[in-house]
Amino acid sequence: MLLDPHLGTIVWTLVTFSVVFLILAKFAWPNLIGALDEREERIRKALEGAGDAQAQAEAALEEHRDTLATASTEARQIVTESREAAERVHQETIEQAREEAQRLVEQARITIEREKTAAMAQLRREMGDLAIQAASALVDENLDNDRNRKLVDNFINSVPESIKQ
Repeated sequence: MLLDPHLGTIVWTLVTFSVVFLILAKFAWPNLIGALDEREERIRKALEGAGDAQAQAEAALEEHRDTLATASTEARQIVTESREAAERVHQETIEQAREEAQRLVEQARITIEREKTAAMAQLRREMGDLAIQAASALVDENLDNDRNRKLVDNFINSVPESIKQ
């Protein structure tokens, strides 16, 4: 019975469906379509906003990468300049030390030369005094040639070894 089709039931079902369809088409569909269109527009704007945000984020990322690359380049340049400055200071220090050593050697050479000259003058004075003493002794004695020779030899032998050298 339930499955037997009746013409009257079919007609009323079709009429009821048509009326509900017309009411829904007149009042409900425009609101539903409007809501769906609104939702579609919001989603589209959100996607556009997300695209813009992504583009801004990518631009910011690129800017940060450029800044990082610039900072890295500057850091390398600073390190290079520091190394060069340290090398210059090192070379200057070495050069100053060489100049100081050269100056000290020259001073020592001058001092040695001065001391040598003074020692030679002292030695000459002493040898002159010795020669005068020897001559005085010879003149005072007024001896013969053999005795004079013997006297000079004795005098020379009495001179200390350090003076002879």
